Amino acid sequence: MSVAWANPWRRAGISTVIGVLALVVLLRSVPLSQVGHNLQPRYISPLLAIVGLTLLSQLVRAARWALLLRGRAPVGLLEALWVNAATGLANYMLPFRSGEGLRLWWLAKRQRQPAAAALGLIVADHAFDLGGIIAVLAAGTVLKATAADTQLPALPALGLILGLAAAALAVIAGGAYLGPRLVTCGPASRVLRQSWSEALTRQSLVFWSGLGSVSSRRFAVLMAASAVAVGLDGLAFSMLFFALGLAVPIASALVAQVTLLFTYLLPAAPGYVGSLEVGGTLLLTSIGLSPGAAAGAIVLWHALATACIVGLGAVALHRVLRASKVASGTRQ
Repeated sequence: MSVAWANPWRRAGISTVIGVLALVVLLRSVPLSQVGHNLQPRYISPLLAIVGLTLLSQLVRAARWALLLRGRAPVGLLEALWVNAATGLANYMLPFRSGEGLRLWWLAKRQRQPAAAALGLIVADHAFDLGGIIAVLAAGTVLKATAADTQLPALPALGLILGLAAAALAVIAGGAYLGPRLVTCGPASRVLRQSWSEALTRQSLVFWSGLGSVSSRRFAVLMAASAVAVGLDGLAFSMLFFALGLAVPIASALVAQVTLLFTYLLPAAPGYVGSLEVGGTLLLTSIGLSPGAAAGAIVLWHALATACIVGLGAVALHRVLRASKVASGTRQ
């Protein structure tokens, strides 16, 4: 199994089989008739709001990406939007995080960025998203701990996810400090290989190289944009329950949507088929929905998300490739 998993194409095939099997298991545990009944929206306007909020979130992220690149490459809002959307489409439909390869190519070929700088910018952009996620999870944990919102996921689960997110950000930002010290630390030195310490250090140095031209004032704006983008995603998710006539508080929807993002970190079939349905159903049942309502809601959400990602991404990919072709012709 380890040999098969080391091969990226076999890994993609195995992940696809696992995703399909997960979907089959879900449909066997929750009758298809229940899923079909519970995914029928009662109101159309919240569905339109989902599309609008999703597009607005993408615009905010595009503005953040353009702002992050300022000082290195002059990139307009629309160009940043097309690149982000094309990246999202490639990551969604293809294995191996292919979209990041697309962004690396765009930064190297169109923006003339060295490979190390391009990688640092991408890592920094993802780190800002992670910072927005941590802010929402921290607020949700406080609401749950103070019983201000009892429909949130269980406090231990929230604490665990918040801890994982904070640890990931600490590794990204502080690996250059942590790596060598973990190797020299008694208990950690017996577990952590020197190659892992070197990897942590490289990751951290790449991250800080991406922030090399960012002033403290612009850093604050980038953090605020990240929080706004994550909040818009959560509001879009809350519209799903309004459309289905389900009583889910907005705060619970925001935290649930952020928690759901962690299912995207696992190896999955193209389009996250199976893994998103199973993870989403388990998550939504934990905030009080019945299995049928949870499964119906997540299937509808998956369909809407796919339509937004594929629709915007297809237009964006066409624009990116056409712009590249025009630029190549101009240079010739």
